[in-house]
Amino acid sequence: MSGFCNAHTHAAMSLFRGIADDMPLDEWLNDRIFPLEEHLTPEDMYWGAMLQIAEYVRGGITCFADMYFYIDSVCEAAKNANLCVALCGGSMSDSEGDVLRFIEECYSKYNTMSDRIRYFPGLHAEYTCAESLIAKVADFAAESGAKTYIHLSETLKEVGECTVRHGGLTPPQYLHKLGFFDNGGFAAHCVYCDKDDIALLKQSGVTPVINGASNLKLASGIAPVYSMLSQGLMPALGTDGTASNNAASMFREMYLFSCLQKEALKDAAAVSAEQALAAATEHGYAALGFPGGALREGYFADMALLDLSAPNMRPLSDIRKSLVYSADTSDVLMTVAGGKIVYDRGNFYIGETLDKIYAECEARRDRLISAL
Repeated sequence: MSGFCNAHTHAAMSLFRGIADDMPLDEWLNDRIFPLEEHLTPEDMYWGAMLQIAEYVRGGITCFADMYFYIDSVCEAAKNANLCVALCGGSMSDSEGDVLRFIEECYSKYNTMSDRIRYFPGLHAEYTCAESLIAKVADFAAESGAKTYIHLSETLKEVGECTVRHGGLTPPQYLHKLGFFDNGGFAAHCVYCDKDDIALLKQSGVTPVINGASNLKLASGIAPVYSMLSQGLMPALGTDGTASNNAASMFREMYLFSCLQKEALKDAAAVSAEQALAAATEHGYAALGFPGGALREGYFADMALLDLSAPNMRPLSDIRKSLVYSADTSDVLMTVAGGKIVYDRGNFYIGETLDKIYAECEARRDRLISAL
């Protein structure tokens, strides 16, 4: 089958896996994650990304959109494994001028580097960015024709506080007012988007990226995927970072993409396995501008080989439905990225050994925790 596209993630957050669990989002973010991030180095980012990439290829992921810091390090890790990567990160500086210069430089640099690398101007969220910065990034996107990337309407608190700050405008309405999505873009989460927000996202050419497992673990809610599909949107799927998931399994995300809607609507026919499979493959590739997501002439040779003889896959009644409702990362035998075998039956060909990756990440995890 096609390799998966993980359309929203923070790869190097693998370093934080298991050290900020069982906490609500605002506490998780402000009391644990933000303080840890202050101590990250480019080398931390590289090794954290390598650990996550090992997990990606073990589970058939061949393309990912990464929103984080020190994107040179993430790009280097992705190139080692020949994965497609869309870099959506920003500068760690608090200066708007520095952020704008960083985005301009990255847009020019990474969009001319390789046909397997993209860069999109990205900001964390409405609630962490000044209006002047959002407007300036919107201006850059208008001038360059770039799509933009942001976290959007992830929690009810975020939406409520946005309406208070901005005269009743929800996050999609506020960003629309500033022109942030004038060239389309990507909105991660979209848990609390009503029908008017969804219509606005459709009108603006925005791809919602759904992160079911992370939203469940942080008790953020369930995105209205059925309504998005009904209004003609084509959501993509992401795992989010493994500090909030804590796995990077597109199989689990596909299952939740479909089954959460069935429960929310009390309708077992809502959101089919085929729709979930498309969200995990072709919709992500297409939105990010990569020729992939299907086994087709002219597309990247990004593929996963699955073991259909595994007990959980038999009998073979309907392979597509089995991929969504039965399969797991353990069923992946081989992953091919851009025609290169990067994983084959327990062996990894990603530029670094697992022993080296594990040792580096555990040492760096210990240093980060000690800095708190």
